[in-house]
Amino acid sequence: MNKITIIADSCCNLFEKDLKGDKINFHVVPLTLVLGSEEFLDDEKLDTQKFVDKMNNSKACPHSACPNPDAFYEIMKKNDNIIVVTLSSKLSATHASAIQAVEMLKQSYPDKKVHVLDTLSAAAGLDYICFKIRDLVKEGKSYDEIIGQLDEIRKNTRVRFLLQNLDNLIKNGRLNKVVGKILTTAKIKLICGDDGEGEIKKFGMAMGVKKGLEKLGELPTSDGVTSDMPILITHVHNKSDADFLHDLFKSKGFTNIDVRLMRGISSLYAADKGIVIAY
Repeated sequence: MNKITIIADSCCNLFEKDLKGDKINFHVVPLTLVLGSEEFLDDEKLDTQKFVDKMNNSKACPHSACPNPDAFYEIMKKNDNIIVVTLSSKLSATHASAIQAVEMLKQSYPDKKVHVLDTLSAAAGLDYICFKIRDLVKEGKSYDEIIGQLDEIRKNTRVRFLLQNLDNLIKNGRLNKVVGKILTTAKIKLICGDDGEGEIKKFGMAMGVKKGLEKLGELPTSDGVTSDMPILITHVHNKSDADFLHDLFKSKGFTNIDVRLMRGISSLYAADKGIVIAY
């Protein structure tokens, strides 16, 4: 079988070395992180700890800018059997940029196979979908067979997260300042996630971090995840809580658990010590 090429944007927390192999080419197109007058390219050179520290000490509202179509196009023209995995079109213009790149590609390379998947997800959700594609490649599935399963994979992917720092939600106007102050003062933690349609909804609240992690740890079971199904845990420089959650899942009988650090764009929105899981 010819190699499958997976192209993800940097809301995916994987690096090229994580998936590239004999059967897969893997590339990541970086978004740009904006903090006041400074811009940071969310590539493999970004020091996320320094970025998070700058973000914590800044009064500016952090935001992101999507890649331009040329960034996708330059990778597409050099590869074949392409699957592009983008964060939700309801959260970013990255998906639209990838679609525009395909339109450019077809003018010069009309026979190239390329499929752009709007994951209707973000962060660890993209990691999960990329891993599912990898598994299908390992099983020997053809490009067309993989494309045929993507909608089902997307439909069944769940993303849930625990917010420990509400500053960015408040700065971006997604959380009322008064409500945010009350939640912070009362040490109430929000458990949120995707709503299945590409947007964010609240799944619950807990008093304190430990209770929040315990509630987060209950969700895969309540969503019908079986012990051998994969669970991804990603964190913003918060290995202690990620390890606590890992051990909690292990105690519940789950055996396929992956823990990794978030890249820049996920760190921006999850904020300091944020935890995001996907299953």
